Amino acid sequence: SSIYASQTGRPSYPLLTLFRGLLLGVWYRLSDVQLSQCLYRDLLFRKFCHLELGGDVPEASTLGRFRSQLVEHDLWERLLGEINRQLEAKNIILTEGRINIIDATPIEAAQSGSGKGKDGEPKRDKDAGWHVKKNSRGVLKPTYGYSVHTGVDEDGFIQRQTVTAGNLHDSVERDTLLLGDEDALYADAAYSSQEIRDKLERFDIADQVQRKGYRNKPLSAEDSKRNDEIAVIRAGGERPFATYKSRYGLARTRFMGLAKNMTTYGIAAIAHNVRKGAKFLTLYGLPDQSSAG
Repeated sequence: SSIYASQTGRPSYPLLTLFRGLLLGVWYRLSDVQLSQCLYRDLLFRKFCHLELGGDVPEASTLGRFRSQLVEHDLWERLLGEINRQLEAKNIILTEGRINIIDATPIEAAQSGSGKGKDGEPKRDKDAGWHVKKNSRGVLKPTYGYSVHTGVDEDGFIQRQTVTAGNLHDSVERDTLLLGDEDALYADAAYSSQEIRDKLERFDIADQVQRKGYRNKPLSAEDSKRNDEIAVIRAGGERPFATYKSRYGLARTRFMGLAKNMTTYGIAAIAHNVRKGAKFLTLYGLPDQSSAG
């Protein structure tokens, strides 16, 4: 079915215009209202979105409806795949010999308090859940919200992503993030199990998952050293989360419900890869086709 709400009435804005608008909203941390205002007065915003000088611009409600259509048709994953395919075609993303670094981070829900609405029902986001994780000081910190799970390559391009309720363990989405053709899988000890070791061996993928100790069976000195070596590369998997939270203002969800947040963070992943690809081109230009990959 068409992503357009109606086949009648005034002409719709091109889908690419609306999509580019959402990317600008992520990069500049803009609400739909703020984005619409910037499209009206900022010539560079107009140029990026292919809007004519002096012409109409999408209103906030139009941008919101377009995002809702992306949610309804579950299109973000296909869009991320297409963006990555184009980056691969230009040898900006290299697939030969690539690694996969998987990780997850908690995101606080927009409605995480215990209050109730006028109807007596809890205002808390029903699709979210409690996530408990140690902070940098080793103190357990509970967060009511979601978990964003990503798989990135060594250059920081996001290859796979998903969002779950915060109460689900990180390892639940392990298979979703696996590509199947990576040379090596890097992950922290939360993903460590005999099952994953056996699976990686079947797929001939190098096991770079950190080991964890157990009660009455602490880590050996050899495993501790191995974990330290893996941590150097595995740390690259946390950089997209820092971008989401500090640069894009997505440390807290903006919408209620799993589907909407899946799309919101999916658009953020696309914005992340497009920006990284553009930076790559600015610094290095297009790779030599004969020598790349």
